[in-house]
Amino acid sequence: GLGAGWAQLEYAAFGIPFPDAGPRLDLLEEAAASIRSLLRNETTDYSGEHFQFTDARLEPRPVQAELPIWIGGTGERRTLRIVARYADGWNAPFISPEEFARKRGVLAEHCAAERRDPSEIRCAVNVGISADETSLKNQFGFLADFIRPGVVVGTGQQLVDELGRYVEA
Repeated sequence: GLGAGWAQLEYAAFGIPFPDAGPRLDLLEEAAASIRSLLRNETTDYSGEHFQFTDARLEPRPVQAELPIWIGGTGERRTLRIVARYADGWNAPFISPEEFARKRGVLAEHCAAERRDPSEIRCAVNVGISADETSLKNQFGFLADFIRPGVVVGTGQQLVDELGRYVEA
């Protein structure tokens, strides 16, 4: 699984600089391209701003013939274009069923531009579950408002029905 990163706190914990989104997405795109080549080809030549490989080999090889590459994120201009170009799977964090369906449409547009069948890309969404709004705040703390669109709140059949909306999306 790959992503451009979003939590500055995580970068700081490891002493890694946290650049703006543009440079992080540039790095993601190069990483996806070069990793895909390493996983799919016997040797890889790649020349980018961040990575340069000459006759690189990935050894030992993964057990799977084509280890799937998943990319997480919801950015419509860059992230979903990178997904369309390089990924086998896409993961969207904490968005509503309606937004998930809409973004799948954006992904399909990028796939068309890449001449790729969007059904080749598996799609998943992170969904939180909480019994009520108080539990949501207790469970997710300061992130509660940020992830709220992708949290199903309720119990029993309410949860089943709400999760069904994601399946439909």
